[in-house]
Amino acid sequence: MGEQLNVADAYERVYSTAARMLWAQEYAAWRTESSDWPTERRAAWQALEDVLIDTDAALGAPLPGEPSDPARHLISRRAPGPVDRPLSFDEAVRDWKQRLADDPGYLVERMEPSPDYYMEPGSCVVVPHSRHFAMIGIFHELFYRMAPGRPAVTLGADSADLSAVAHEAADSLRAPLGLAATPHPGTAPWIAPVSRRVADVPDLEDRFETLRRAAWRAAEAVPSVEELRAAMDLSVRVSAARAATDLLHLLSGHPVPAWREEYEQINPAHHGVVGLVSGDSGPRPTTFQEEAADWRGLFAKGPVPWTPAEYQRQFHPDRGETDVVLSATRALVFAELLDEYAARLHPGQRSGLMHYSAYAFGQFILGDIGRELREHVGF
Repeated sequence: MGEQLNVADAYERVYSTAARMLWAQEYAAWRTESSDWPTERRAAWQALEDVLIDTDAALGAPLPGEPSDPARHLISRRAPGPVDRPLSFDEAVRDWKQRLADDPGYLVERMEPSPDYYMEPGSCVVVPHSRHFAMIGIFHELFYRMAPGRPAVTLGADSADLSAVAHEAADSLRAPLGLAATPHPGTAPWIAPVSRRVADVPDLEDRFETLRRAAWRAAEAVPSVEELRAAMDLSVRVSAARAATDLLHLLSGHPVPAWREEYEQINPAHHGVVGLVSGDSGPRPTTFQEEAADWRGLFAKGPVPWTPAEYQRQFHPDRGETDVVLSATRALVFAELLDEYAARLHPGQRSGLMHYSAYAFGQFILGDIGRELREHVGF
């Protein structure tokens, strides 16, 4: 039993570091033949990704009545349809992408009182610029917090207000569309208190050897940080190169950190996991209480979100109209993402080691809906 436990721990350590390397490249452009990467490197990374995906598949699809595991599923909502079961990351992304693709929009061409496109009442939500600026911070935070390979974490009590204000923000996007306030998603009865281990797969020792070989080839194909700088090669992110070095050291039997935050001062149980702020004694992490206060301060600068009571001309910045207009579909998707953020920051919320299946979620919130909603404020 002790030997098997050691194999399981070693497997998860390699899995975590390998997943971190792929995630740290940020965008998955390396998958395409048009990328700047050599064919051999792309093939090695694809092979490693296939091994990680196969591990997740071996744990099985979500079952009816099964609790939602924060390491493998969304926890703020269940799968759509008549069967009560968890919603996997892949399924959630497919659901969101389909809804966004089917979005009819909110502008209607009208001749009165003058020819223009008009916002249709009830088909959109107008969000004050300052409120929108606060809310879009969830995209980078979720990208980092739900990174594949991230070790287990339990949220501290100091996250309560930030979790609450994020849920209030979600309800504020639904209210103009006539939808009632919802219970806090972090208290949902379907959330599993303990995550299933990545190593809970059959044929663990054989899988470990397969993972080790694939991880070595993929990491070996990545230039070192020094080589990247000498060649002025921007095709590999420095964080990915450092993760590759960690992975090679780990596979060679040398001790390496289980995880590297963006900055070593960050404790994900008590801090935001993106960036630092200036403090009296130098840069420091942002506490949850500070982030919540920032949100509430920005929210206080404008009204709550609203929808036009009658047809209203589309907004134009050159008329001084800087508020953000979201279609009903996009407002509801944004509300669901805010609720996922709120649920994951609920005090006491625990997630085990994040499975690689979260990669698709990260790509969606950073490169799809996240990029779109950040463009409203210019970045």
